[in-house]
Amino acid sequence: MNVTQIKEVSVYRSGAYITRFGLFGLKEGKQTILIEGLSESLDPSTLTVSLNKDVSGSNIHVERYTPEKQNEIRKEILDSLKKVQTQIQTRKDQIEILKKNTDFSNRESVSLKDMNEFIDAFPKKIDTIYEQIASLEEEEALLKKQYEEKQKEARSYLVKIDLDTKTAGSYPVALRYFERNACWNPNYEIRAEEDENIRVLLKAQIIQNTREEWNGVKVTLFTGDPSTSADIPKLYPQQLSFHRPEINGMRFAGTMKAAMAVQRDVAAEEMVDYEAMEETMETVSYGRASVNENETMMEYDLEGLHDISNTNPFDIELTARNVSCRYHVIAVPKADPYGYLAAEVKSEDLSDLLNSNANIFYRDTFLGNVFLNVDPSKETYDISLGKDEGIRLKRTQKKRLRSNVLLKGQTKTEFEYGIEVSSTKSRDVKITLKDQIPVSNDKTIQVETADLSEGKLDEKTGEVIWEFDLPGSATKSFTLAYDVAWPKEKELSL
Repeated sequence: MNVTQIKEVSVYRSGAYITRFGLFGLKEGKQTILIEGLSESLDPSTLTVSLNKDVSGSNIHVERYTPEKQNEIRKEILDSLKKVQTQIQTRKDQIEILKKNTDFSNRESVSLKDMNEFIDAFPKKIDTIYEQIASLEEEEALLKKQYEEKQKEARSYLVKIDLDTKTAGSYPVALRYFERNACWNPNYEIRAEEDENIRVLLKAQIIQNTREEWNGVKVTLFTGDPSTSADIPKLYPQQLSFHRPEINGMRFAGTMKAAMAVQRDVAAEEMVDYEAMEETMETVSYGRASVNENETMMEYDLEGLHDISNTNPFDIELTARNVSCRYHVIAVPKADPYGYLAAEVKSEDLSDLLNSNANIFYRDTFLGNVFLNVDPSKETYDISLGKDEGIRLKRTQKKRLRSNVLLKGQTKTEFEYGIEVSSTKSRDVKITLKDQIPVSNDKTIQVETADLSEGKLDEKTGEVIWEFDLPGSATKSFTLAYDVAWPKEKELSL
């Protein structure tokens, strides 16, 4: 078998681009080489081959083993596994037979001496059989593991390459292809301290389920997702029609059936000397990543070489930086009786932030988990640092008075709420208090403010904001009052 090893992986949010190398002894002239053991979840349509300048190729055939060959690969291990499982079941049957033989009530011909001898020997026989079962089960577990390896080999892809070599010798061959069963997920860690900045750490969790180990590989992470369509969106005529039920179609992945051959031209590019590369390889290192912004996505180039298991996620810290912020408590009494500590940052300082979960720490105390989703159209963004139990809120409805305005033919309801913000802290706290009044999209429904205690009103959203400093152990009160009027012949849900 001609063996290749994975040397580089470019991992996307969904999928990975794999580069693997092999060193092959080639004879002079035309020949065909067979490369086996490629992942069963690779995308055959993306596979390309790179060759040394002294070797030329005409095409590639990508295929799977025939069912007969797959059975042949698995047969020896499968036969051994069945044999061990039969032996385990036989010994379990022996135990059942021995247990049944302990009942002498219906066997008058058995002498007392034979009965006592059987009873004395019974524990030892049982223990011996259980020991045999335990040993056989260990062998069974090992054979099952070996069978899984054979299953992987039987289901894997193999590549046939037609080559023409000028002179005999050892030549490197590189394969590159897109692998479906791999991805990476970003996760942030935000640490807040007393000073006016936060520390933002970006971590990555790499997951691969390709049924092979990635050992000593160079890793690059990309924020894009090549599994999604790369077509430029188009606008089509919008036609109005009555609703008709639609039948959902099935979306087919570009997988390849067993024994199907794919043929394409070999990529014409010169390749790095494999032996020289092996000599310069470094030991595994777990440093941070260098960050590059290419034309379409962010790129994180991990330092050193890494081992990424087929079974366990791989976690690594990518970047860390300090970001200036303003600490304040956001209070929304209509929704929660407590305030929330927040770090207000400039949106432009987090322009490269990926929409992701973040673990929040304040003075090394874990506060919880939030989802980060920065809106670049807004000047600032509040990162929640969790509930602040030292700021307590109370919102009380003081008035709800309904009346008729005869001259205008309207029904009017007057609303008034009292809001109290209290601090149990010993120091001053910056507070951003938020509430709201309703907004109308109908000209016949009129909303008028009566008293907002100097709060700033956003007329589009109805949000009212007060910003102030609250002294330690103090309470501050606000009034929110407004009127809603609408035609008296209609009913309005309030």
